[in-house]
Amino acid sequence: MTNRGPSIYTREFILLNIVLGCASGVMALFFQFHEYLLSLGIDPRWHGFLIGADAVTGIVLQPLLSPYLHGGNAKKAGAAGICIMAAALVLYNFTQTTAGIACVRVLHGSGFVVLVAAMMSLFASHIPPRRSGEAIGLISITRLVPYALIPPVVVYLVGMSYGFLSIVTVSAGLALLFLVPLALVRVVPQGERGQEKGAGFKGLAEDLASGPVRMLLAVNVVFYSAYTSLFFFFKDFGTVRGMRNPGFFFTVAMAVMIIVRLAGSRYFDRMKKARASAASMGILAVCHVALGFSEGPGAFLFFAAAFGVLWGVGIPLLMALIFDISEARFRGLNMNLSLVMMQAGFFLGPLVGGLILARWGYVPLFIFCGALNGLGAAMLALPRGFRTVFR
Repeated sequence: MTNRGPSIYTREFILLNIVLGCASGVMALFFQFHEYLLSLGIDPRWHGFLIGADAVTGIVLQPLLSPYLHGGNAKKAGAAGICIMAAALVLYNFTQTTAGIACVRVLHGSGFVVLVAAMMSLFASHIPPRRSGEAIGLISITRLVPYALIPPVVVYLVGMSYGFLSIVTVSAGLALLFLVPLALVRVVPQGERGQEKGAGFKGLAEDLASGPVRMLLAVNVVFYSAYTSLFFFFKDFGTVRGMRNPGFFFTVAMAVMIIVRLAGSRYFDRMKKARASAASMGILAVCHVALGFSEGPGAFLFFAAAFGVLWGVGIPLLMALIFDISEARFRGLNMNLSLVMMQAGFFLGPLVGGLILARWGYVPLFIFCGALNGLGAAMLALPRGFRTVFR
């Protein structure tokens, strides 16, 4: 039997996944946010911006914060992020204007970004280098489980006359409970895989001098721009095209994704990761375009399963590639930078997608998503130099 190195199922790894999963659950509540904005009568041209405004903070804050996070301060930063998130969730009750909601979204995003940046720094200390694909596959499952479970629950609760704001307010109290598992995480002592000192901006500049690092970060932007455009704008499209509860599209997609990762994570480290990611994104491009011309629950469930398989393979492999090509001292930093690019996608996707939707409709929106995935596949697959780096 092949020696695969130390186990990833440590106490700290499990606790960190609990915190990350709970935080993702809070963000998944906002599947219904587009409909909430419609109920307020806010100009639809601002919807995309407001949906993505929480991600703007990550684009600015995470690159400033990440170089200075390390094992010695990440737990305190994570606790601060939890408290900021809880405060923002309460503040949604006190504003119904475009400017006010934008400010609360930025605050909400700040808390989430600080928490996740801290989590990535702690995770980097507890992932055995030979198990990066498997570990990151499991971390990504943790982030996705809430997106499978929460959307249909929110749709159901709102349909039962529980207001969206009531749901968000209750979640603020639950968010504070995340402090308990975080407090139980052991800090990696100096001299082990964790670092007691951040890379700083000098280290950040040195890290970004790497062409493969820059390319992978760009791929993350286009991938998540397409993903979030579909996630935030699918509900009304699914309803119009014959799906009774569009939230189940993501339930099926995430359930399939979770199954793929549970069954396949152990094989991710044996794959040619760049080629597998490129293939996933290329097929996603076709699926996005075809989805725009589909209707009826049967077709949507088929595409939900297809997206689940492709996301199940592509997303963790992108993060594992970042981990693999990084110097040990930059692993936590680059995991955070990949999340910065994800936040950029969470802002740019709804922003541009919302404008396309408002002007041209759903079919051009899904064609746009397909083009983004096609671009990502080309960036991974075409340059020969990158094939050599990632083989």
